[in-house]
Amino acid sequence: MAVIPEFYIMAVTAIGVRLDNNIKWIGTGFFIYKTITPKGDICLMLVTNKHIFKDKSSIVLRLKEKGSESFNTIDIPLVKNNKKLYKEHPKENIDIAVMHIHANVFLDNNWGFAAFNIDEHMMTSDELRNEGVDEESLVHMLGFPFGLVNISSTLPICRLGCVARISSAQIKESHNILIDIQNFSGNSGSPIVTRPEITKIVNTKSLNKSVLLGIVHSYIPYHESLVNVNTGEVVEIRSENSGIALVHPVEFIKEVVDEVIKPFA
Repeated sequence: MAVIPEFYIMAVTAIGVRLDNNIKWIGTGFFIYKTITPKGDICLMLVTNKHIFKDKSSIVLRLKEKGSESFNTIDIPLVKNNKKLYKEHPKENIDIAVMHIHANVFLDNNWGFAAFNIDEHMMTSDELRNEGVDEESLVHMLGFPFGLVNISSTLPICRLGCVARISSAQIKESHNILIDIQNFSGNSGSPIVTRPEITKIVNTKSLNKSVLLGIVHSYIPYHESLVNVNTGEVVEIRSENSGIALVHPVEFIKEVVDEVIKPFA
């Protein structure tokens, strides 16, 4: 039984960089759009993490050709005349970057893709809590860990997890929702979407649709110290993935989007 809309999956793309004649897949991004005029004109955008774009002049996206089973790559410049072509969240510890994508770049090349509607398919943390999303609510992460990009498919890897903490105090303190899910290198920039709930406790709410909850940017590491039994000194510190992912909620994505669409308002 499918619980994730198919176009959510199509909205996710692998992000890479060219190294000589090869492409190294380094992260994940996803497309969103917002209607900006009464007649229905839209602004199409790519969302990912700041650290994915950092110190890069261009990136590579992998897309499917419309009406075909063929796949190809498209190069997207990030800098022009020494100026970044994307917006970053102004707070240093909020790892979100949003880039306006000219739709004709895709249309002219007959690329097939989908996008989240920022006004219909995304909910802020306050909206989610009001609809019954809380600790233990199930979520999915869509992305490309370890650069696992298929030769004959653009499908991302889907992983299941749950909300570990989504309190307003947590978000105010660290700008993060905590998600119990295993995310690894390559998952940076992955969207987290809710899993529709079909059951609930009497007199409680549950969200019966899938919406964008936020964007993954890192995880909480677990450190273990190895101590020399003779000297009592720490000789090595090992860092492991704790399984708790750090996810910026949608409201911070919207703050960057507001800056991106200002020239079109």
